[in-house]
This record gives sequence, structure tokens and C-alpha cells, in this order.
Amino acid sequence: MAAVISLACRAAVPSVSRRSSSRASSRVAVRHAPRLACRASSGEDENTPGNTDQGIFMRQITPEEKEAEVQWLGGMLKLWLDDEWSLQEPHKELGLRAAEKCTAMRLEGCEEMGSLVMGVAAELIEFDFSDTFVNAFEVANKCSEILMMREGYEVCCINKDDVSRQARYEEIVANGEA
Repeated sequence: MAAVISLACRAAVPSVSRRSSSRASSRVAVRHAPRLACRASSGEDENTPGNTDQGIFMRQITPEEKEAEVQWLGGMLKLWLDDEWSLQEPHKELGLRAAEKCTAMRLEGCEEMGSLVMGVAAELIEFDFSDTFVNAFEVANKCSEILMMREGYEVCCINKDDVSRQARYEEIVANGEA
């Protein structure tokens, strides 16, 4: 069963590679936090870089970052849903639920992207998607793409809107429209 879950986790995560920019490299060097729950079983040193043959690892977040992380990720997911489809009332709730679950898992020490995707998807399975035109796995995968792009990974299969979305979201927040 564990092997099936491991394979499912890896299949749900887009292909990535690290950017070589000095900005991304310095950010990664600063953000090496102890790897906990999801990484402990891999037997790797806690300072192993984020992209390994054991998975893709996000940096660990702190309790002080929780609220800002939920708001940012939830807002980014809502913007993606609004961009892709149309303005729908459930988009805000869907984005926040996904962001809350992902942030909670990261606070518990889970940093491996496949596990985060599976956890977010499992949380959203019962969500009423009838007015959203997406499903739990699409939202969970987009959550992972957004996080990986912010952490400096190159993410395959994205479009120009995906690349510009963070700047557009930050502008929306700065204008008090979020």
C-alpha cells in the first residue's frame, strides 16, 4: 500500500528543475530548516537540497508565517480559478481550504510535495465542486505549482499567465482589492 501511495504522490507532482539564478540559490541556502515528518523516513541528511530522488521538498514554515501563508496561497488559488474559468463564489472558499490544509501540513513538518498534494486533495474530496469546473487533484496540483514557482523551481507545463500571476496578485493586494 505504501508503494502505491508513494507512486501516486510522485505522479501528481509536475516535473521540475532548480533555476540557476543567484536569487533562487541564495533563498534556498537561507531556508534550510530541519526536515521533519515526511522526510524523516528517507534517511537523508536534513540539509539535503530541496529537489532529490526522494521527492521535492518545500522549506518548513513557522507558526508566525501561518496566517500570511494561508492568505497568500488562498488568494493565489482563487486568482488562478478566476483566471481560468470565471468569477465564481466558491473559488474563495476552495482556495482557502486548500491553503489551510497545505499550511497545516507544512507546520506539522511535512515538506515533501507529493505528500502535500495528496493531503490537500484528500481534504478537498468532499468539497462541492459543482460550480467550479475543477476537481480536488487539479487544485492540489496547482497548489504545488504555485509553491514551487515561488521557491524558485522551474515548473513544466505552465503558461504565461501562471508566470505573471504572482505579480498580478501582489498588485491586487497592494491596491486593497483582495
